[in-house]
Amino acid sequence: MRIKPLYIFLALVLGMSLSFYGCNKISDESTSAVKLVMSRLTGVNWTGNESSVLESDVLVQNPDTGTSTVQNDYGNAYIIAYPYNPNEAASSLYENVQLKEYHVSYVRSDGRNQEGVDVPYSFWGRISALIPPDGAEHQVVFVLVRANAKMESPLVDLLYGSAGKEIEATAVVEFYGEDLSGHKVYVKGTIPVVFANYANDTKKK
Repeated sequence: MRIKPLYIFLALVLGMSLSFYGCNKISDESTSAVKLVMSRLTGVNWTGNESSVLESDVLVQNPDTGTSTVQNDYGNAYIIAYPYNPNEAASSLYENVQLKEYHVSYVRSDGRNQEGVDVPYSFWGRISALIPPDGAEHQVVFVLVRANAKMESPLVDLLYGSAGKEIEATAVVEFYGEDLSGHKVYVKGTIPVVFANYANDTKKK
């Protein structure tokens, strides 16, 4: 039996169509229509002051009562969401971004980056923040340095030895989430951190 050329052509077209269908990514792996930008990343020290460099105190001593506490240090990420297509008349509800988790790691400029020896351990944190694609800054508050890290090496070692001992590092902060269509989104920022046992003679404002 001779197969007609038209049937061969149709079979090839059908095979190619199935092949392309099988290679398509599912929706939650597709590129989002929204881009995230971290315009600023700041830290808040024991005085409550916000700064582009975090002074992380490993042991906060209250100048009024003399009591000592180990505290979390918090960060403020200022995040902007932009639609990739700026010509859209109105942004879709599904272009809103839901941030769900973040990751913090620390690196040093001298290349000594062993966790628990040279820098604190990296960690994951959960977060819930909805960022609309309106081009405005939206503040996201998160833990930048955990109190537990100050009770482990190398930070706890700053309580002993010569005065003025410190560790200079850069915190790398990565936020993960998805738009309301299920497409993945991601943004990253960095902030210098100086770990030390500071003299707490400045009252909180």
